Amino acid sequence: MGLSVHYNVYGCFRPPAADLDLAEAAVAAGFEGIWLGDHFHPWIDSRPYTHHVLPWLGALMQRIPDVPVGTSVTCPIIRYDPVLLAQAYATLDRLAPGRLNIGVGTGEALNEMPFHDGEWPSWGTRAEMLIEAIGLMRRLWSTDAYIDHDGDHYAYDAIKLHTRPVAPIDIHWAAWGPQSCRAAGRFADHLITAASAEQLAETIVPNLHQGCATAGRDPAAVDVTTEMPACVGPPDALTAEIRERGEHIPGTSELDNPDPRDIQTVADAQLATMSDAEIQAHNNITDDPATLLDELAALEAAGVTRVLVGSPCGDARATIDAFADEILPAVAAW
Repeated sequence: MGLSVHYNVYGCFRPPAADLDLAEAAVAAGFEGIWLGDHFHPWIDSRPYTHHVLPWLGALMQRIPDVPVGTSVTCPIIRYDPVLLAQAYATLDRLAPGRLNIGVGTGEALNEMPFHDGEWPSWGTRAEMLIEAIGLMRRLWSTDAYIDHDGDHYAYDAIKLHTRPVAPIDIHWAAWGPQSCRAAGRFADHLITAASAEQLAETIVPNLHQGCATAGRDPAAVDVTTEMPACVGPPDALTAEIRERGEHIPGTSELDNPDPRDIQTVADAQLATMSDAEIQAHNNITDDPATLLDELAALEAAGVTRVLVGSPCGDARATIDAFADEILPAVAAW
């Protein structure tokens, strides 16, 4: 199959129009697709933007033809109604058939709690909601009949999508832990994550394959996508930029924290304990683009089929140019 390298604009560092320009530059450089995060609040308060993914993707798909696009990732269970989201994605597919991928997940409190009354649901409850939402969206995409739905978490009477997708819309389950990886193999088309080669090889891919076996699926037909930061430029300057901006995601420990200001405080504290070398390794900061080939090779060896490259610091276009000149041709030759 080979490793496919796509570009992740993130959607939190630049204005929406600037991200469209960046996506266009990435495709011109040879990246095979464009992905965007889907946040209401940013992970950390220092990030200045969070675009709404649906209008941005619509603009992107009209501006840049013939490449896949995707969300990394959307939570279709609280902030969004799954039926309205199914309609929105069906409309996008009609505008550009066969190009749409949906990363879906159980959500983070910082994005969902502003739209939820009561306590933040447990991961198990949210996973049940996501499974039900996936089934409902697929059902609406595949039938021209009116349907009723009376589930554990959603109920609708006599609903129908009058604008249905032309092509199948692939669903990628966002997964890190063993349970979510097994769920991806059982209930989604593919898996998406943001993990190291070691995590992928030891936990993510084996549990994904277990889920596939439970569902009677061939794991070879399931894509594994991971995000990969890459920042090409002077390491000392880029490291200083990371520290100055407080650009650090604390990890899964803050999934239940609804306030990006609080998460920023945690991020700042963690950054203060990290050495420059740790920050550079965490963000793949380098002035030698060839070293990024080793990371890509390790990810492919761990079972990854698609990598979403994005730059959390530095000049994103300089990194895109480095990939065009040195990295993408080398990957294509593997």
